[in-house]
Amino acid sequence: MAFPVPAGAANALADRILKELRNDSRIDDQAEPAVRVSKVVDVANPAAPILELTVSARAKPSEAEAVKQCVLDHASALLAAA
Repeated sequence: MAFPVPAGAANALADRILKELRNDSRIDDQAEPAVRVSKVVDVANPAAPILELTVSARAKPSEAEAVKQCVLDHASALLAAA
């Protein structure tokens, strides 16, 4: 999954999401979750560019949607607090 974030918050947000995924028991222990900046989305405002974070983690198919929603909710809360 991928979503846009302000460049200034990208590293902190990626670290927090990765920590959350590592602590989530629904994530497969055999495959390390990853969060990375995948591309620059918008540079209309050079002082505050928008980047795209891509999150990948392996979960059971029955848990995948719940994990996705948890990541999105967590990211939204972190962005609102930033």
